[in-house]
Amino acid sequence: MTASGVAGAARGLFGLGASWTRVHALALNTFIEASRNRAFVGLGVAAVGLVVSSIALSQLAIRDQAARVLVDFGLFAISLLSVVIAVVMGVILIFKEVDRKTFYLVLPKPVRRSEVVAGKFAGLLAVLAVAVVVMGAAWILSLVARDVPVNPDMIKALVLVWFEAALITSVALFFSSFATPVMSGVFTLGIFLVGRSVPLLDELLRAKKGVLVRNPLVRFIAQAVTDTFPDLSVFHVGKELILGVPVGWDYVGGVALYCAGYCVFFLALGMLIFRRRDFV
Repeated sequence: MTASGVAGAARGLFGLGASWTRVHALALNTFIEASRNRAFVGLGVAAVGLVVSSIALSQLAIRDQAARVLVDFGLFAISLLSVVIAVVMGVILIFKEVDRKTFYLVLPKPVRRSEVVAGKFAGLLAVLAVAVVVMGAAWILSLVARDVPVNPDMIKALVLVWFEAALITSVALFFSSFATPVMSGVFTLGIFLVGRSVPLLDELLRAKKGVLVRNPLVRFIAQAVTDTFPDLSVFHVGKELILGVPVGWDYVGGVALYCAGYCVFFLALGMLIFRRRDFV
């Protein structure tokens, strides 16, 4: 290898290291900013309260169903509040930077716009990890308080909840790269609702009668939706926990790859749009 080739490789290596350093700094700043945000604090308190309230609900259930209520409702609450935190934080952070004109101080420096998006995403992942851990601890404590056996697969269920929130975060950042917070929130919630409806559409597509059989256009649209939109049901294993069906790490790994694929797709689109956005 020539001296110029070695020098070029060295510049690429140090440039990559510098890029990771900038992303890490942006992620740390995002984590601090988000954790201080009153919306996040309020959502966190509401989330823990909702999880703990499952104890009261379990007391209203039939004695044999109390454990199922604690497991199912607690996991549902953690999943729902994690998604809400992902949507709220994802759609307001970039907008706040633009609205307060903070980007005018950041962008003239040697920081790529793609690094800004990547840093926001990484910081929000850390925020969501803390939120899931706190809510998960409250959930497990509520199970212990009611003498419900704690299954190790519950940890895997919490990891899957975090994966779902990560995917929704990438969607929120994608829309926030070009839309207002209100529109970004509406679009992100739309993706979330459609993703939760994919199993139902799959079932209707397999049926031998119904509107999807009679109307080819509607069937084509439904098929396109199931082929394109993320299937969020893969992140939910509440039924398996209740029935005692094991959740293997191989399944968690497969879902992680599924989540990573969609995250890369939405983040790449968001970076492309954000890089061409005019802030003047």
